[in-house]
Amino acid sequence: MPGRSNKQQALFQYVLIVRKEKPGNIDYISLLLCFTCWIFFVFFGVLTHRTGSAFFWLSFFIPVALFRNWWIKRKRNPYITYKHPLLVTGIVWLFVPGMRWIFILFVLFVLFDHQARQHLEIGVSDDQVVINTFFRKRFQWNELSNVVLKDNLLTLDFKNNKILQREIDPHLSEADEEDFNEFCAEQVLMNEKFEI
Repeated sequence: MPGRSNKQQALFQYVLIVRKEKPGNIDYISLLLCFTCWIFFVFFGVLTHRTGSAFFWLSFFIPVALFRNWWIKRKRNPYITYKHPLLVTGIVWLFVPGMRWIFILFVLFVLFDHQARQHLEIGVSDDQVVINTFFRKRFQWNELSNVVLKDNLLTLDFKNNKILQREIDPHLSEADEEDFNEFCAEQVLMNEKFEI
């Protein structure tokens, strides 16, 4: 399976890759966040008469970093992320008295930005179903009443009447629907027998 490590093969009988949305929304949010912070820094510097401070002049690295990203994205690499402008913005927050804690938020934004751009994987083993999000979600088979893959749509039907559906990328996931559904039906049935 493409992109599947030996460790994943040992842990999971099936690894399904969720269809990825285009990262445009993530880019717009990062761009808007950085630009809004820069406008705040400029107004804050002018209103507090700190236009000669290092904080004020450092804030101008934000539009420079944004322009650099835009240029590289347009000319050479359309997949470049906004992690550098986010980090620069976070560093400038370190110079705002009483607001230094916001730097930690920007470090988290960088981590979430990275995670949001990764393909979401769903590992299915005879023990559990694992969704590889930032905080991994693990579901034991005894929590599930049905797991079905049909027309590239994975449905997890829970015993508490909750349903989780994800569209699977057929080009990255090499799972035969019939084999997969048979495997999942066996796991659900086996766990129902243990509960009786």
